[in-house]
Amino acid sequence: IFTFFELLSDIIRNKIGWATWGSYLLNVSPSMLYQVTPLAVLLAVLVTLGLLQKSNELTAMKASGISIYRTIVPVLVISCFLAAGLFALEQSYLPYANRRQETLRNQIKGRPAQTYLRPDRKWIFGQKNDIYYYEFHDSDRDVFGSISVFEFDPRTFQITRRIYATRAQWDTVLQQWAFTRGWVRSFRGAAIEDFRRFDVATFSELSEQPSYFKKEVRQSSEMNYEELNDYINDLQQSGFDVVRLRVQLHKKLAYPLITIVMAVLAVPFALSTGRRGALTGVAIALLIAVGYWVASGLFEAMGNVNQLPPALAAWSPDVIFALAGA
Repeated sequence: IFTFFELLSDIIRNKIGWATWGSYLLNVSPSMLYQVTPLAVLLAVLVTLGLLQKSNELTAMKASGISIYRTIVPVLVISCFLAAGLFALEQSYLPYANRRQETLRNQIKGRPAQTYLRPDRKWIFGQKNDIYYYEFHDSDRDVFGSISVFEFDPRTFQITRRIYATRAQWDTVLQQWAFTRGWVRSFRGAAIEDFRRFDVATFSELSEQPSYFKKEVRQSSEMNYEELNDYINDLQQSGFDVVRLRVQLHKKLAYPLITIVMAVLAVPFALSTGRRGALTGVAIALLIAVGYWVASGLFEAMGNVNQLPPALAAWSPDVIFALAGA
């Protein structure tokens, strides 16, 4: 509901049909489900065990010889199944849903058409008679890797010129893209009219600003673990900085396991505050969730700027909260 009203002005302005925005909400739901499942487990365990504690059910279990450890076994088993389900969802369906919702969001926002089936290979229409193709885009640093620009005749759709560079970066002083280590090839029909290489070059006709290529969905979320790992290896061989992507690679394993960690962490809080009612459990769940998101964001940011190894940045929140729960 919140997402719908957030996009309502764009839907009205760009005259988007209900089938398009309905399909977008349908495809964005799995991502939301993936994000909120650990919080749901935390809340469920706190409320359930809290109510059992308030009604003395746990006291009766202990009096019957059933230990607390045996009592929480079903909680841990269900949490393990949910964690495995999250990992399976992230490996199979979630990348597709994220790619689909990205292209629908671009359509709702009135952004240029671009491909989404291969996140590691992007095609996007320029503002004029050109098409951009690139294998890597760092939107924070405004850097492209392995970029080609195809200029074509709009009447015949024949390619008139192709520009290729191993790297392109936005120059804030010149307000242009600076292409490095590449070449330019011009065509007259099917024949090559001109060819030249360059170390550094700018092209004034390529006037698209960096904001033109910005994406709201992170590229790592559009690939599963194996695809992202292969993509990182390819970029690393080309000399690009892949630290941020490595952090996201480790988080693909670390995030589903936080479901189990949250269940373990919820048990002592539920048993110690259970007699105060379910609302207390809700409040504690929200506080723990906020604490986790702050810690996760902090460690991820430190990993992104090379202050921590990627594995440590991704797994630290899990380890810290697991130790607290234990």
